[in-house]
Amino acid sequence: MGVTNGAGSRELGDLLRVHREAAGLSLKALGARIGKSPPQLHRLEVGERGTTTEIEVVHYLSSCGAKFQDVQRLVKFCREVNDPRGYWLCNHGEWIEDAFRSLAFHESAGSRSLSYEPEMIPGLLQTETYMRTLFAAGANVERHVQARIERQRILFRRNAAKFTFLVHERALRAVVNDHHTMAEQTLALLFLGDQWNIKIRVVPDGHCFGGSFRIFEFDNRYRTLAYLDNHVGGLFLQDKAHVNSYYDVLKQVAAVSLDAQESRMLIADIAGEHDRVGDCRNDSGQVAQEQF
Repeated sequence: MGVTNGAGSRELGDLLRVHREAAGLSLKALGARIGKSPPQLHRLEVGERGTTTEIEVVHYLSSCGAKFQDVQRLVKFCREVNDPRGYWLCNHGEWIEDAFRSLAFHESAGSRSLSYEPEMIPGLLQTETYMRTLFAAGANVERHVQARIERQRILFRRNAAKFTFLVHERALRAVVNDHHTMAEQTLALLFLGDQWNIKIRVVPDGHCFGGSFRIFEFDNRYRTLAYLDNHVGGLFLQDKAHVNSYYDVLKQVAAVSLDAQESRMLIADIAGEHDRVGDCRNDSGQVAQEQF
C-alpha cells in the first residue's frame, strides 16, 4: 500500500496536476472523462488518499492527452511511490531536474525548515560566486547555478516559511575560491540573517555532529520530513522514528550553538578577517609586480 500524505505521493499528485492544467482541464471536466468526482481528483493531486495505481495514472494522463514518454515516466514514478518504505529517494539525474524539482516542491510546501550544515554555507544562503566555485569541477555549471538561484527565491516570497540555519564555524572560515569571495559570502549572511523569517546560528569550533541534514515541517498538514543530500540524490525520510532521530541531533546542535546575536557578531568578525587577508594578499601581489 502507498503512504497517505507521503513525500512521493504528494509529488506524484502534483505532477499529475501539472498535466491536467497543461491540458486546460478543470477537475470537473477531467472527472467527467474518467468517472471520478472533483473531490476525489483533488485528494489524488494533493496526496490525501491511499494508493494511486498505475492504471489510474495511465487513465488520468491519457485523458489529459499526455505524451507516451510522460506516461511511461509517471508510471515508473508511481511504482516507486507504492513501494512500502519509510523514505523517498529522488535521483539527481543528468540534468538535475528531478532532484531539484523534488527539493523545491517540498521546500515550497513547508511552513518551517530547520537545517544543520557542518562543512559549507547552506545552498539557500550561497552567493552566486560561492556556488559557481562549488560547481566548477562538474558538468552543466550554469544549469546548477540557475537551479540554486531559483530555489533561493523561496526565502523572500509572500507568506514565506520560517528558516533556521545551524552553520558550523568551520564552514564560515573555509576558503572557497578566495578570501574576497568569503568576505562577500559572510556579509551576505549578515543581510539574510536580518530577514524576519531567517535565523542563522553558528556552531562553534570544537563540536561535531556528523553530516548535514534538513527537517521540513508542514503545519500538521503532512508528515514531517528529514532530508539528506548526497552525490546519488536527495533522500527524504518520512518514517517517524527516523525523523525523530534527526530532531534529537538537532537539539544537541542547538544546545551548543551561539544565539542569533552572538552568531551575528562572530560572522561579522570572520567577514572582517576574510576582507583583511584578501586585501593584504592583493597588496603583496601589487608590490611584487611593481618591484618586478
